[in-house]
Amino acid sequence: MEPNSTRAGSGRLSVRAAGAQRTRALIVEAAAALFSEQGYGSTTLKGIAERAGVSAETVGLAGPKRRLLRAAFDMAFAGSSSSFPAAGEPAYVALTEELGFEAATGEYARLLASSIARTAGLWSAFQAASDADPQAAILFEEIRQIRRVEFRRTAQWLADRGIITDEQVPGMVREFFLLASHETYLLLRSECGCTPDMFADHLQSGITRLLGDSRS
Repeated sequence: MEPNSTRAGSGRLSVRAAGAQRTRALIVEAAAALFSEQGYGSTTLKGIAERAGVSAETVGLAGPKRRLLRAAFDMAFAGSSSSFPAAGEPAYVALTEELGFEAATGEYARLLASSIARTAGLWSAFQAASDADPQAAILFEEIRQIRRVEFRRTAQWLADRGIITDEQVPGMVREFFLLASHETYLLLRSECGCTPDMFADHLQSGITRLLGDSRS
């Protein structure tokens, strides 16, 4: 009887864990929507709870507001494709093997533009949170550091394949920041009415130009 009891107990734990994961996902999704719609200051734990359909106490257990903002950004930036995770090999590496370099560049631009556009409101919320909360500023710097690492990894990936030289990597990282930052998207959206599709075209043409210039 003891092995069966152990299996039953393990099953109950698995069900509870799955339920907790679903609840947290609902909370983070609700937080992402409200932070994007209302900004950091106007979003409350009570409001997140109402949007998620859970109690305010449950939201409180999921973390303080700044931690929910960080979780919301990470979830929204990765999206369903997980193309730009905080760690591990990003999906665009496999794209070049499946599509060839030129087609992969276009798909990479589309995925990156979608991630940036999808999290533009959360980025603005984080900027506001950083001004008011030193602990939120630390979390925001962690996200910025991840973006720096990602751009550096992309540039080094190009260098490893002989597309650019090792000496060109630092300059390529700077160009990536100018081309593919949230600040650039927000400015283009505000001043030029830039849509996510337009931003994807902007990224693709910019990346093509950068790689062409690097070879000349």
